[in-house]
Amino acid sequence: MIKMFVSDIDGTMMQHGGLIDEQDIVALRSLAEQNVILCFASGRLDNEIADLMKAVNTNFHRISVNGVFVYTQENKQLLSATFDSSILPDLLSMTNQDPYFRYVSDEHNYYIEEKTPFIHELEKQITMTSVEEPNLLQKIDDTIFPNKISIGGTKENLQLLQKKIDEKFHGKVSTFISAEQCLDVMPPNISKGSAISVLLQEFQIQPEEVACIGDSYNDIPMFSLTPHSFAMSQADDAVKEHAHYVVDAVKDAVNQVLVYNEEANKNTTRSL
Repeated sequence: MIKMFVSDIDGTMMQHGGLIDEQDIVALRSLAEQNVILCFASGRLDNEIADLMKAVNTNFHRISVNGVFVYTQENKQLLSATFDSSILPDLLSMTNQDPYFRYVSDEHNYYIEEKTPFIHELEKQITMTSVEEPNLLQKIDDTIFPNKISIGGTKENLQLLQKKIDEKFHGKVSTFISAEQCLDVMPPNISKGSAISVLLQEFQIQPEEVACIGDSYNDIPMFSLTPHSFAMSQADDAVKEHAHYVVDAVKDAVNQVLVYNEEANKNTTRSL
């Protein structure tokens, strides 16, 4: 029996232009009506997840910043992670060079030194809001305590930068290509998979009682947790190969879960 359903947001629940398919929302509600616990796992901030997914109109757990924070549906914090402050000067310098642009985020806000016309247009497209902070570097570790650094650029350039960061800060950071043109850098040992494990322990759920769906490299750690893993069909092949199933939409994964649970119920009834 599947007891928890975990969904990514960008590229999974939310397609290009910030649109969420009403049929996916209806499908998720049908899961909740069957007492399947919902959870959203995203690179976004916790308050963004709560706002973007309120249309589901039911309770859900939240995994934000790719696993840095975990909150239950009752708003109980189960996990919070921070950077080793000694690496921040070098890390911030390394991620603030051409041809990249960079955001720094704490639990509640994204910060950027300058909001250019390009940045304004980008934020409009991906339904995101940041704080312009020209004195960002001076405020780091004083009034702003980063939990994630997000770097934008071409996929090829980001993969090169990811390799450099992983080599220089080995064991001190976690890095993921979280979207086509976004590299996320978080504290060490952070992933959506490890965050889900925290939830499973809290609610005494087994990995095989979880289903998950996503479309990007930061979703691979949760795919490896359970045999009920779904990748979106538009994902890179290198992402899809880690999932047990490939679907076109969240509603398709939900339908498979509902059928699976119906069969499990029948088998339980027969054995009684």
